Amino acid sequence: MRSLKPAVVCAGLVAAFAAYATAEDLTIVSKVTSGDKPAETRTSWISSDHIRVQNADGGEFMAEYATGNITVVDGRKKEYFVMTRQEIEAVSTQMQAQMKEMEAKMQSLPPEVREKMAGAMGGGFAQAVDVKKGTGGRTVAGYSCENWIVSVGTMVKNEQCITTQIEFPMPAYDAMKSFSAGFGASNPMMKSMGQVYEKFKQMKGFPVYSSSTTNVLGKSMTTVTEVAEVKKGAIPASTWEIPAGYKKVDSPMAKMLQKQR
Repeated sequence: MRSLKPAVVCAGLVAAFAAYATAEDLTIVSKVTSGDKPAETRTSWISSDHIRVQNADGGEFMAEYATGNITVVDGRKKEYFVMTRQEIEAVSTQMQAQMKEMEAKMQSLPPEVREKMAGAMGGGFAQAVDVKKGTGGRTVAGYSCENWIVSVGTMVKNEQCITTQIEFPMPAYDAMKSFSAGFGASNPMMKSMGQVYEKFKQMKGFPVYSSSTTNVLGKSMTTVTEVAEVKKGAIPASTWEIPAGYKKVDSPMAKMLQKQR
């Protein structure tokens, strides 16, 4: 099964949570372009207690706010796994211990070497999150929006066009902060993601268009997401069910914990 890193899950959750209206369930269809790859279609279903995001390649994930569980589905292999909140927190604790051990060893290295290693491990994400109003705006999928710029140090720059015609939901903020906390108290990127969610509240809306550029180890990747359609109305309960015939496999988190025993 294709692996799905915590950072990828969180990034997808941010995009989808941002498209949840306060009073109505939403189905969001977006066009996503990463680097020089052809544009793909992403569909997100967002309700008051669940979210499900499906990519064109058959990969998808589902999150349940109440339990904190995340289900990752591989449509090509017809397999899925569930990462429980307990597993995520346990792995996070292990990672935190490993990070402290690594940091102790790094103290004996020359300063310039320590700086490079810190950057390679995501140290740049620990920098302060900056959110500022941009200039201009546009109309996307029938919604007028204004430009905002979100940056995390020099590693991430996200230009978003925010509409105030659909509001961010408070339950989604709380759930997203909980997910990021569970994914890694030891991960600088996840800590900064928590700051991002707080900053999003200042914008009081959701992005119908975003262009995110990440610079890591001299490599740059830009992903553009543009909402094509917004459907309002109740989402069938079957949306949160795993397709019939799909096989459940062990989650990467469970495997990591088994190796430590």
